Amino acid sequence: MVLLVPELTFLTGLSDLRNNSRTLKEVMWEMIQSPQQHYQRLTSLLRRIRDTPDACRELERWGLCLDTDIYKTQGHVLPGERINLRHRSFLPAEDLGWHREVTKEAPIATISINSWLLIYPKRLQHLAKDLLAAMRSSCGSMGMQVGQPTVQELRDDRIETYVRAIQSSLGSQDKVQLLLCIIPGSRDDIYGAIKKLCCVQTPVPSQVINAQSLMGHPGKIRSVVQKVLLQINCKLGGQLWGVDIPL
Repeated sequence: MVLLVPELTFLTGLSDLRNNSRTLKEVMWEMIQSPQQHYQRLTSLLRRIRDTPDACRELERWGLCLDTDIYKTQGHVLPGERINLRHRSFLPAEDLGWHREVTKEAPIATISINSWLLIYPKRLQHLAKDLLAAMRSSCGSMGMQVGQPTVQELRDDRIETYVRAIQSSLGSQDKVQLLLCIIPGSRDDIYGAIKKLCCVQTPVPSQVINAQSLMGHPGKIRSVVQKVLLQINCKLGGQLWGVDIPL
């Protein structure tokens, strides 16, 4: 059993760094370390505490003693799982990622997107065009079909405008497979309103894309769109990949 002392715990998170991409990248680089690097940093910190008189006196005042090595336990390294796609299977690379493979080959089961809505503010129409073009160019290699959407261009990006447009569009169409919305920046209020409307009031699969993720060089946009297509395929009932689970 591990007991945490409330007075010695601190709130963690990156909420204040979201708007500072450079600092965020530096923090993420520090966080993504190998197990050996984590071990070396922890033991180095423990040795620094031991060799610092003020830190030692503070620990003695609390009646605490820190070992210079972290707790060790017996572990097992499991073999890598074979990932199965529709036409072939493979073992992931050392980083245990298989994004490249799954965006170049057809998943196990794909759903064609024939009846869907695309909603965005008028000032983001250039991003909407880039998004559609990237979806069309990426879907073929992934075994998906993406038809022409019903487009709804909004005059502004207020929550009420999004809600009214979605309600009107869903009410005027018989069967909508998917609602895709582009929102300006990290707007949790708009995101929450769209999800509440599409999950509770008028149930329909929905995908919300932050406009900032569609800005940059074409390679970045293509990577974002590929991941979005994978999400959409899952939401519509498709199956991306599988693993062998023997009896």
